[in-house]
Amino acid sequence: MSRVGEGLRRHALLAEDIVPYDVHRFDRRTWVIKETQLGVRIWCSLDDRAISRAVLVDSYDLSEMRFIEKTLRPGDLAVDAGANIGYYALHFAKLVGEEGHVEALEPLGYLADALSASVVENDFGSRVTVHRTALDERPDTVRVRHAPRTANFGGAHFAPETSPESFQVDETITTVRLDDVIGDRTCSFLKVDVEGAEPRVIRGARNTLATSRPVILAELHDDQLRVVSGSSADDFIAQMSALGYCCSRLNPDGTRGHALNRYAEKTPINVVFDPEPTSLYHS
Repeated sequence: MSRVGEGLRRHALLAEDIVPYDVHRFDRRTWVIKETQLGVRIWCSLDDRAISRAVLVDSYDLSEMRFIEKTLRPGDLAVDAGANIGYYALHFAKLVGEEGHVEALEPLGYLADALSASVVENDFGSRVTVHRTALDERPDTVRVRHAPRTANFGGAHFAPETSPESFQVDETITTVRLDDVIGDRTCSFLKVDVEGAEPRVIRGARNTLATSRPVILAELHDDQLRVVSGSSADDFIAQMSALGYCCSRLNPDGTRGHALNRYAEKTPINVVFDPEPTSLYHS
């Protein structure tokens, strides 16, 4: 799960210094296939310094992947919200096997193109559904702000009312609720890295959380939560607590660390939300 929201301006390098294109696109001249340590083949961009570069050198989200390997089981239904190039979604598909399924959501076209190509590359067509949309609290159309002329292919987020910076653009996309994606199926695992829209996604997933009680891997990014959702990391932890979920840090070895009731730091971190087995969900 990326932490690319922090310091976006610092990484906003002009594309003409990197690639001869005006905007990001999935182009096999500048994308390569990388086989991961789990044997998944994924298309990575040579121009992306935020996610693809770490994937290419086997250093991307190692503790998160250790946790996922311990958690997902064959036959599970898993969701990757904010899929980007699909690193998580593809590994989910590997772990849940032919009897399981993955719902991957990525609204930006060129990233969804790369993800779809990787699904084909791994023959995961029956295991992964790629949704070219984003999760939110209701079906709608919203503006997503991203930086198509930089070396950062992550960090796309629901646009606030402020004007975009010179290196950013706003793009209109559609949104869906997780409850509508899952329907009456049982969801075992939810990874949600949506650059501050996490509380909104959860509000659109109340039925899924109440009936399925999935384990949730999410990002706490206080600054981005305030910009996109008008809430803080503390507010998000409290929101999840009201739904019967406890928050834990993620240790480097992929195990759960100590419980978090508050998080006032500015550095984004990935955390685990576990359903409390004795809690009663109140809608």
